[in-house]
Amino acid sequence: MRVGVVVNAYHPDVGGVETHVRRLAAGLVAAGDEVEVLTQHAIAAQEQLDGVLVRRFPLTVRAADYRFSAALWQWLRAHAGRYDLLHAHSYHSLAALPAALTNRTPLVFTPHYHGTGHSRLRAALHPIYRPVGRRIVSRSSRIICVTRAERDLVVRHFPAAGGRIVVIPNGTDPAPEAASAPEPGPSPRILCVGRLERYKRVDRILRALTHLDADHRLDVVGTGPARPELENLTRRLGLTDRVTFHGRLTDHAFAAAIAGASAAVSASAHEAFGMAVADAIAAGIPTVASFIPAHRELAVLAGSGVKLWLVNPDDEAALAGALRRAVGTDRAENAESPLPSWADVVASTRQVYAAVAPRVRVIEQSGAGVPN
Repeated sequence: MRVGVVVNAYHPDVGGVETHVRRLAAGLVAAGDEVEVLTQHAIAAQEQLDGVLVRRFPLTVRAADYRFSAALWQWLRAHAGRYDLLHAHSYHSLAALPAALTNRTPLVFTPHYHGTGHSRLRAALHPIYRPVGRRIVSRSSRIICVTRAERDLVVRHFPAAGGRIVVIPNGTDPAPEAASAPEPGPSPRILCVGRLERYKRVDRILRALTHLDADHRLDVVGTGPARPELENLTRRLGLTDRVTFHGRLTDHAFAAAIAGASAAVSASAHEAFGMAVADAIAAGIPTVASFIPAHRELAVLAGSGVKLWLVNPDDEAALAGALRRAVGTDRAENAESPLPSWADVVASTRQVYAAVAPRVRVIEQSGAGVPN
């Protein structure tokens, strides 16, 4: 089948939605589908990544929180019919709007829904935007949520959507292999991965670090608008020699960070799923995460043999205590996680596609999924 995937941003941009869409698109191609990613970017471009044709449309509005490309709208108005279906991602960006409002091509929508905005301004605008969001939801033939917690939140705000929602948990990546894994060092290393936004509450992790022995180190991987204030807080707390802001890492460097981590942590205030936590669990890293619905559900999916501590990040002492226990746990003690793979996600998503575009027949392929 021919699938047009509409998303606000795409690799090499970093974030949970970007990672989700990249893994899904690559898996669909590996399963035999023809996939085009339609996204917004500062500069127009067209390229092949992982076998996926990526069309980047130039931004008309460049504001970080409200990116908008008139060219993307025009493309979908004129060319949506070339796809068997469109799959739009993220309620929290404007890119899904043209997929829903400019054409009649069958639509699947994955909202990655948090129920609020990621800043005070966006939170205040969220109720105003809801009638527009309702149009997207009502236009969608199927809505894919990544947890039951997300589904419940979507139904609470959009009751009419209930009968069209399918829950497909995100997949996990196998632990990346470093060409030469580092020898365990004398200092415990705590890994924090994710886009640097205020709602990720990395500031709580920094404050908790002050309660740990001075040999504990924190590796922060990711970029985002909160980085300057987090770096300032690091200096004020006297942690500059214990915290490294890596920004975006190459695959090889990220594999080394995974291999060298004693523990992983996410203090996020809200997530649709919690991919950083899931990938850490899949890599066998003892993990500490905030006690939010998505992480609680993830804990159930992962099973009792996985070393995962859920805490309230607003309690610095509790967060520090959980981190202390995590770094003191041997990674070899962690049971193998039963979390789904991206091949599982691709197979389930293709079944949704077949239901939305019934003229398309899903052909099972052995070994279909995301190539290594």
